[in-house]
Amino acid sequence: MKLRIFAEDKPAEKVFDYQLELADETIILSTALLSGAIALAGLLSALKEK
Repeated sequence: MKLRIFAEDKPAEKVFDYQLELADETIILSTALLSGAIALAGLLSALKEK
């Protein structure tokens, strides 16, 4: 998967061009880890309130 960000500031005559390429497995793994961390935080928060 490729992510490309392009921006242009005409008054300052500056161009920002950034490209990031990630493997599909990396995206799936990072999404799963982030979702798991959010779920765990929600569960711990719910248990703490009781």
